[in-house]
Amino acid sequence: MQYKTTILSLCLFLFCGACMAQNTDAGGTDLVRSVSAKYQAYTSMKFHYTLKATKESKTLSSSQGDFALRGDKYHAVYAGQEFFCDGVTVWNYQKATNEVSIYEYDAEDDDNLLNPKLLLKNWEKNFRAKYIRDEFINNVSVALVDLTPKVTQSFYRIRLYINKSNKQILRVAMYEKDNTVYTYYIEQFTPNATLPDALFTFDKSKYPGVEVNDMR
Repeated sequence: MQYKTTILSLCLFLFCGACMAQNTDAGGTDLVRSVSAKYQAYTSMKFHYTLKATKESKTLSSSQGDFALRGDKYHAVYAGQEFFCDGVTVWNYQKATNEVSIYEYDAEDDDNLLNPKLLLKNWEKNFRAKYIRDEFINNVSVALVDLTPKVTQSFYRIRLYINKSNKQILRVAMYEKDNTVYTYYIEQFTPNATLPDALFTFDKSKYPGVEVNDMR
């Protein structure tokens, strides 16, 4: 499912950590660790994001999404789909066809879950971090840190754009081997947001005539 790949990647980036000798990463590991610790300390968060795909300076596509997270619970809206998870059940609503598919939440299933606790597990074993340089973006001092996978992937680099003053991630760029770059622009980020339980549960009464596909 394309949505799962997109959000899974986004969650990985937001909750990332890396481990490497300090004398070879130019301080990248310490910076990413401090960012990771800050994000892990949040009890909840919500944000809007724009995802742009580019290749050889040409824009291939642009889309937007919203994501809210509290523990194992999440709610997301992306490309005509809406996802709900209350930590027990996952609902995937398709607006175009007015149908919802229901799945069991499985904390060990990477393909079906958006669980940041799971994503954090052994993450440091998979990447090397390296500080690249500082830049000013919209008058904000931003540190660029690259994460390089230790095992061959379809991408060869993830670049984090980190606000140096508050340690928040402003952008995440994933560089594919075919020269396509997927850049996530994190907007309207709210840490420790108040998120009601109802946000994470699909309410059938709000979707008249919805077709229900129970896959449990």
